Amino acid sequence: MKKLILAVLMVFPFLACESSESKVIEFSGLPAAAQKFVKTHFADKTISVVYSEKDLFDHDYEVVFEDGSSVEFNGDGQWKDIEVKTAPGVPEKAMPAAIVNYVKAKHPANFVKQISKDKREYDVDLNNGVDIVFDKNGNFKRYDD
Repeated sequence: MKKLILAVLMVFPFLACESSESKVIEFSGLPAAAQKFVKTHFADKTISVVYSEKDLFDHDYEVVFEDGSSVEFNGDGQWKDIEVKTAPGVPEKAMPAAIVNYVKAKHPANFVKQISKDKREYDVDLNNGVDIVFDKNGNFKRYDD
């Protein structure tokens, strides 16, 4: 029994490191929440390609637009990362109001170029290179290097 457990433990790291499977899919292959998000916040953009990426533990999606903008979603269709390199930047309605208000108050001449989130915080990159971290409720935490 010990040998079996040891063998499983030795093989598991190799399985976990196995490369993910990425493929091009149709827009209709996105989760409904992701489709609604794109239609609501990026109706003015033309979709270039949609990717589905599966690995051992996750299923993620990415929508890339013709202008180079992109949105990444988790398996439930909730956005994880939004990048829009040109003005006016990430749509304000796609971000928490507290973050929008902070950027407008402290950096009125700039726009949000990229925003990403995880379970604990938001990371916001402005077009002038400033990186700001907010907590999960959109409250300012710190400036990052």
